Amino acid sequence: MRTKDFLLATAVLLVLAAGCQAREPEGQPEAAPSAATSAPSTAPDTAPATAAAPPAASPETPQPVPAPAAASAPAAAAAAALASQPTNWPGIVADVTEFRRKGSTLTAKVILRNQGTAEAQPEVNYNEVYVMDAAAGKKYEVLQDEKGHYIAALRSGWNDRWYQKLAPGETYTLWMKFPAPPPETRTVTLQVPGAPPFEDLPIQDS
Repeated sequence: MRTKDFLLATAVLLVLAAGCQAREPEGQPEAAPSAATSAPSTAPDTAPATAAAPPAASPETPQPVPAPAAASAPAAAAAAALASQPTNWPGIVADVTEFRRKGSTLTAKVILRNQGTAEAQPEVNYNEVYVMDAAAGKKYEVLQDEKGHYIAALRSGWNDRWYQKLAPGETYTLWMKFPAPPPETRTVTLQVPGAPPFEDLPIQDS
């Protein structure tokens, strides 16, 4: 009987021991994840980085177009001239820029410009200046005031002439007044000493 009781007790103990081993004890911390699964990857990202798109090219700002250079006084005078003639004074050109009839007078403006490379001194004696109406066969001389002074651009101290030194590129505007031809006269000839006649000059009516 003792042997049988001993064997029975041993069997019970073995069963209890097996049950304790099969049951996991409470409070035991979970096993740490393996290094293979938990360690962050240190391998470089193999996906190519998306290159930043270049900024859109802004339209090129148009550069301001330089304004054309202003015409010089001699060039402007030549462009506006009714007629031009060379003169006997070296480098000097004469341009008639106005030939206007107003009431009983005719006013002429003549620009003398030095296109040469040296100084020149033109001189105009008004007793040699006149307007010729060839069709009517009539000559008109420069008007004079009650003192006998010509009504024209005069040299200081003189009552019958003008003269002045002109440097290269310099200009001077002469003016003079004549009796006006009749309205039916449309063109005449202007004679200025030192230059060929300005023929068939159109009269400008105000």
